[in-house]
Amino acid sequence: MKLNIKKQKIGSSVYNVEYVADLQDKKGTDLAGRIWEIDKKIKICTDGTEQNQLQALLHEDLHGVCWEYGIKDIEDFITVFSNGIYALIVDNPKFIQKILDYTKKIKK
Repeated sequence: MKLNIKKQKIGSSVYNVEYVADLQDKKGTDLAGRIWEIDKKIKICTDGTEQNQLQALLHEDLHGVCWEYGIKDIEDFITVFSNGIYALIVDNPKFIQKILDYTKKIKK
């Protein structure tokens, strides 16, 4: 199963999202996701559950936020922060819906 998300806008850049059955780093370590700043590309491994893929995409998006805004990109921080934000979103759907509603309102 793969998410039906093909692009992510991060800062002023648009990243293409690709889904692959097997994703590893140069050392052969399995990865849930990977982002390439220069190529503006994110790859997500489809081996995991939908939740794993959503968490991986959020994680990679946060790497992109760091790069786009010149913030030091520290893997341990990104892991903790992405897990925390994911939980915040899942645990507070009314809050997230209010943000989405407000965004629609100000774009009119």
